[in-house]
Amino acid sequence: MSTYSDEAIKIAQKFLGPAAKAFLERQTKSHMNGLDLNNLEGAQLPELAKWVQISAGLLIEKPKAAELASLLIKI
Repeated sequence: MSTYSDEAIKIAQKFLGPAAKAFLERQTKSHMNGLDLNNLEGAQLPELAKWVQISAGLLIEKPKAAELASLLIKI
């Protein structure tokens, strides 16, 4: 697992709890050309954040989803 994916999971867990890893895996596989979360690189964080904000906004409050996306970009 990359440092980026480890950090992304830790951040997402604060918002999504134990479902964070599975949620991020779905985002990378579904929206980022089948990317394995374990291979996440820094340059891919803005795209991941975009999809997380959209998808998490359906599950949690939109401001919280925006905050999560903002934190992911800063990794």
